[in-house]
Amino acid sequence: MEPRSFRGSFGRSGSSCQPKSCPSSDQMKSSVTARSASRSPNSGYLLRWLGMPRMNNMTLRDIRWIVPVALLHLLAPWAGAQEAEIGSREPELERLKSQFAESVQPLLKRHCYRCHGAKRMKSGVRVDQLDLTLEDKELFLLQHIHKQLKQESMPPEDEQQLNKSERSLLVEWIEQTLREGQRKMGDKNGSVRRLTVAQYQNTLHDLLGLEDRLADVLPADGVSKEGFSNNRDTLLLTPQMMETYFEIADKSLSLCLVDESKRPRIQCFRVDLGTGVNKNPPPEKVELEGPRILPRSDYWVREVLPEKPFAFEPLTMQKKFRFIEGYRGNATVREWMDFEGLHHSVFAAIIGKYTGGYNYGRSSHFVPEGLLLRPRSPETDTVRGPAPTFSMPMRELPASGILQVTVEAARYDDGLQPHTRIPESEDRLNLDISGGGEPIVMIPAAGIYQLEVVLAGPPGDDVITAEIGKRTFSKRLKPPFPPPPGPDGKIVIPFLLARFEEGEISLKVGCGDGRNLQAMRISPVNADSEAGRQFAAFEKRLPHVSVHMGLRTDVGARLSRFDTPKAVPSAKIARYSFRAPISSFASPDTEKGNENYLAGLREIAIRSEPTDGRQMPRVLLRAVEFEGPYYEKWPPRGHRKIFFPSPNRDESTTYAREVIERFATRAFRRPVRTGELEALHAIWSDHHTETGDFQESVRQALMVILTSPQFLYLTEDSEGPGVEPLSPHELAAKLSYFLWNTTPDEHLLSLASKKKLDSSLNTEIRRMVADDRFEQFTNEFVSQWLALDKFDVVNVNVGKFPRLLKETKRELRREPVHFVTHLMRKNLPLRNLLSSEFIIANDVVAGYYGLGERGENGLSFAHLRHGGETLGGILTQAAILSGLSNGSESNPIKRGAWLARRIIGEPPAPPPPNVPELPEESEESGKTLRERLEQHRDKVGCAECHRKIDPWGLPLEQFDAGGLWKKKKIDARSTLPDATEISGTSDLKRYLTEDRLDQVAFSFLRHLATYAVGRDLSFNELEYLREEGRRRLGEKGYRMRDCILFVAESPVFRDK
Repeated sequence: MEPRSFRGSFGRSGSSCQPKSCPSSDQMKSSVTARSASRSPNSGYLLRWLGMPRMNNMTLRDIRWIVPVALLHLLAPWAGAQEAEIGSREPELERLKSQFAESVQPLLKRHCYRCHGAKRMKSGVRVDQLDLTLEDKELFLLQHIHKQLKQESMPPEDEQQLNKSERSLLVEWIEQTLREGQRKMGDKNGSVRRLTVAQYQNTLHDLLGLEDRLADVLPADGVSKEGFSNNRDTLLLTPQMMETYFEIADKSLSLCLVDESKRPRIQCFRVDLGTGVNKNPPPEKVELEGPRILPRSDYWVREVLPEKPFAFEPLTMQKKFRFIEGYRGNATVREWMDFEGLHHSVFAAIIGKYTGGYNYGRSSHFVPEGLLLRPRSPETDTVRGPAPTFSMPMRELPASGILQVTVEAARYDDGLQPHTRIPESEDRLNLDISGGGEPIVMIPAAGIYQLEVVLAGPPGDDVITAEIGKRTFSKRLKPPFPPPPGPDGKIVIPFLLARFEEGEISLKVGCGDGRNLQAMRISPVNADSEAGRQFAAFEKRLPHVSVHMGLRTDVGARLSRFDTPKAVPSAKIARYSFRAPISSFASPDTEKGNENYLAGLREIAIRSEPTDGRQMPRVLLRAVEFEGPYYEKWPPRGHRKIFFPSPNRDESTTYAREVIERFATRAFRRPVRTGELEALHAIWSDHHTETGDFQESVRQALMVILTSPQFLYLTEDSEGPGVEPLSPHELAAKLSYFLWNTTPDEHLLSLASKKKLDSSLNTEIRRMVADDRFEQFTNEFVSQWLALDKFDVVNVNVGKFPRLLKETKRELRREPVHFVTHLMRKNLPLRNLLSSEFIIANDVVAGYYGLGERGENGLSFAHLRHGGETLGGILTQAAILSGLSNGSESNPIKRGAWLARRIIGEPPAPPPPNVPELPEESEESGKTLRERLEQHRDKVGCAECHRKIDPWGLPLEQFDAGGLWKKKKIDARSTLPDATEISGTSDLKRYLTEDRLDQVAFSFLRHLATYAVGRDLSFNELEYLREEGRRRLGEKGYRMRDCILFVAESPVFRDK
């Protein structure tokens, strides 16, 4: 058959090969993994294909340089049709050329060449090379010149000026040339681009059901000038990367495939918590450096059997140990000692019993039902880490697979600690608690009550504790205290707001040695009062449990989060399961011969997560259960997806063909071709003939698939340089990697196979936007488009911005992604991107913005009306504004350049080399920001660019380096490049949403389409987005989901 041509970039931009015939069966065999190369005859395929003699004992490292060459060979059928010869020009082009030589070029020589010629290129612009080839580079330059001429910003004021007729001549000639350029159809010739690291990881997850993040060992993808990591010209492939692909494929299949004839081995143990829960505590005392070991009677470690719908072998934990180095108290003991029991394998400890959290009382407390935890303290750089933390150092966990940690917990029936005393009332109960009295209290009616403790005099730094009925409460006392209400000098401490049922309850109060205690006052609280409303809000607040994991040497501070935190809504004990691959965490490897008692310990920690610092009900932990490797079914899902049920399972040849065909179709994102299937089946057949091992022989074929260009690359096959539509399966794959950042699902592929995807595109995009996988797109696209990585690396001055700690930064970093996701899913008009009456926030984000009392969403992001002018839209989001600072001071240059590039779509030229940073305020004492800006740009070659940057950044000076509205009044006036005068952020938002919305929309469509197709856009494609976008989307305000559909239906996306 005729070879098919395909022009695209492989590695570096512009690389190409001449077309050749499609790979044969033997050539397909040649891409078999190097692992199999060392153990099967297939190792010779790669070398024979390249015309080299087979060499014995060749390792993966020996042949890694061959693999990219082999991939180039396999890709050759798609890689390199030459540019079609440009035919004779139309008469209009000849006329424009003639006019250029006669009239235009002399004007350019006289007015432009001195600054924009061969010897000098101000702002990187050179106009002496115009030759009317109408290539994209030339068309973009003419468009830039046209804009300067229309705005009369060129020639500069200090240069000889064009007269009106000369300027008109140049403008009209450029406009005619640009129209002619738009008529010129550029070549397409298809496309080929490697999967990004994120796409590769997501695809392995969907294809094999793997949770392990094996792709994290790959180097980060390069970033294009538009800021995206999926541009085909930056997606290089090196021999080292190809070696890593082989290793990842090998490990992926090892994790995915199992021996069905063997029962899985599962480790499962449980730690029960509660006062006196262990009826037979061991007598030995164990010390661990760091967390404090809990009393042995208050926790019980035991092995248990999980309930499974399949047979399995329990993995029994080691119970006898012998160490030569251990500890007694703080002393190191170097002598051989024997240890026996699970309590030497799993420990239970606590960080922060009396302190930590938000200092509302005892941060952790044992009760018969379990362990009470307050929300942990904010992250700090202390070695011990946040407190309180329930810590479980342990010796044994499975080496691989998924670990499931199940926390049995409940929301405690807790009380709110008030800050003010309640006015006296006739209904107040006064109880004598002096001398250790434990009165019985009669609650007259169910409702909310405030409890106040009366002390004989000022207390020290202490804790009041109270056992009221079956509940336990405490409050931390720290001076100063409210003044005594009367002449007797007694101190009244507002202790507790809580809900009580009608009837008798017992009361036991403690504080220090108890001699300072005098009385307890109990007053009913009206539900409609301020205190009543505060308590009602407190009751609705949901605590969140989180699990963290690391090594014992991390000592709590550097543990990694294990799955996402989970809300605990119920007052009844419920099970909350957390899962993560063990490979995601450091392995506690120890040197051979290390016989230290503490060597090789992992640490798992349970915490109650804070939100915005407001009081929250405590979490009651009853037990923690560990199971690993965790299997929901046996064989696991990934194995079952490959070795699926079939009536031909007993016919090895037929079944192998079915398995390989089905897997290759899913991996290649299209039906596998006959030649490919024959080659893959031959690999299975050769290995099966030699070894008789059915599954291992299938594995060999799967290795070829997972390391083939058909899997690693997104290809759009083309017949020639003319424009062609995407095939149905190419469209399904392109759409899926656009909106899900992963492989298409069965529904998309089914529509493609039935040739129904075109007709149902609108419905499919709605489905895909609503799907959870859509967030894999928004996380990548929004983060790269809005340059959120700058927030990741900015070194925030925590002395000036103490609230910008690690956990707060993490939640603020998520805000722009959730915000844009909301706009797209709700199909809201584009103006909301810049100016909205709401924010999308969780309680951490809302609290940072001072809206804590308005949010009750915990760690979940939700719609929240802000009711002010200092919030709403991405221009006021802290992650963006703080990232565009130096961590101490706001920076109008960084913010202005970002807005010009990412939002308004009028990017300034790159800065010349060795340009100094904007001087900080401390370095230029007495100078205003405007004076420092003037000094900064008063450098040769700087002023022109800064006229396009600074005006956009000055209005955002109302926000500090922490991304919050500055308390002191700021001069945020600015004259924008089109001479519009504004006076701050609100004016800027109005200007962008009313006067420049079309340009903002074009910029958004440009970034969206560039990401969607994974390459730079041509001049004609950009003009299509500008003109057709305005015509089809402008009337309805450029609704965000409609913008996605517009891009997906456009020839920019659909043509190849």
